[in-house]
Amino acid sequence: MMAKMAVKGFDEYIAKLSKLGSEMPNVAKKAVRAGANPVADEIRKGLEANIKDPAYAGLGEGGIFGVKPNYGKSTGDLIESLGISPAGVDKNGIYNCKIGFSGYDRKGVPNALKARAMESGTSRLRKRPFIRPAVNRAKKRALEEMGKSIDASLKIYAN
Repeated sequence: MMAKMAVKGFDEYIAKLSKLGSEMPNVAKKAVRAGANPVADEIRKGLEANIKDPAYAGLGEGGIFGVKPNYGKSTGDLIESLGISPAGVDKNGIYNCKIGFSGYDRKGVPNALKARAMESGTSRLRKRPFIRPAVNRAKKRALEEMGKSIDASLKIYAN
């Protein structure tokens, strides 16, 4: 995702960016983090909806697709493990941060594996996508937040 900034001319754009100077990496990291927050919020909403869905929780007909039903008793480990990494720069000079699942649940199963199984499905569990739809829903808002962050930084350093 890239933030957009409305400028009247190329010279004005160069002048705005030159005022950032050595603060440009900090501004970029701050903007990337601002854009990641709405995406993570949407992912969390989708995950919570999946977990509360009776068909997924094992309350539907036939249990959780052949797996022993857990009767809707979610431990919350998967939701709590969702997080955002600090913004950084990759080998190509692109600023980014990652939204993902860390750690293990109470039974020692990696939370990232559980999320992947829910998103893509397994041989015993039908897929219940929540990440890709959340990213699609939040993309516009994330770009707006990144733009606001950059605009706020430009106002600070323009003086």
